Amino acid sequence: MRVAPLSRRAWLVMGLCLPLMACARLPAEEARATPAAAVAAWGFAALSSHGAPLGSAVAVAPGRLLTSAHLLPAGVEVVEARRGDGIGRAQARVLARSEAMDLAVLAVPLGLFQPVPVEQGAVVAGQRLWALGSPSAGAAMAVGVVTRPAAVMPGRGSGFTARIGALMGYSGGPALDEAGHLRGLVTALPGGGGATALAALTGLDLDGLARGSDGREVFFLSIAAALAESERIAPSGRLLAHHGVSPPQP
Repeated sequence: MRVAPLSRRAWLVMGLCLPLMACARLPAEEARATPAAAVAAWGFAALSSHGAPLGSAVAVAPGRLLTSAHLLPAGVEVVEARRGDGIGRAQARVLARSEAMDLAVLAVPLGLFQPVPVEQGAVVAGQRLWALGSPSAGAAMAVGVVTRPAAVMPGRGSGFTARIGALMGYSGGPALDEAGHLRGLVTALPGGGGATALAALTGLDLDGLARGSDGREVFFLSIAAALAESERIAPSGRLLAHHGVSPPQP
């Protein structure tokens, strides 16, 4: 991702904003009385390393989380996973990173996170989605609509796009349908352009905050592709059978 240089004013703003880096928001409270309520409380994880927020993850099986590989710093093999209700937290061990798509598999203690039910059917244009994240500022839940039901983003994988107010800190988090079923992982902005150095250093997504609920076009890795790839790079034995996903062919 291209990073633009900082102005003197931006450095001053960064000095004021740095304390926010350790205060990522959690989605459970905002998601109450919505289709995302249960997932936000027990199936969502906010990831951090040495106190610095990284992004989000979602539980797909007992003791297993999926997230975006680009969130994990090189060489880091253990991060902290905090549940969306803020009550539970644990160390999450990196089991594998995919070279084929933007995906990483994490192992967490059994019983802390509740696996999220999966819907494998294709999304359709205009379908409503609820996304969850852990931004340093702004809403931790966003609602949007599918714009392209089938899309491929080079280096990221296959999935779909939606117009939604997802911010920095949402990457790796779940996209849910009206039944609260998992449809994909928040992954990237397909329009490119890169973030400013201020956003990269502080986690403050000023462009996303300025757009508000109107949001931007966001690419989501499909959950079917993510589950199949996770089983290829970190076999769990029962994961695919649990969700009824066909294993990848050699």
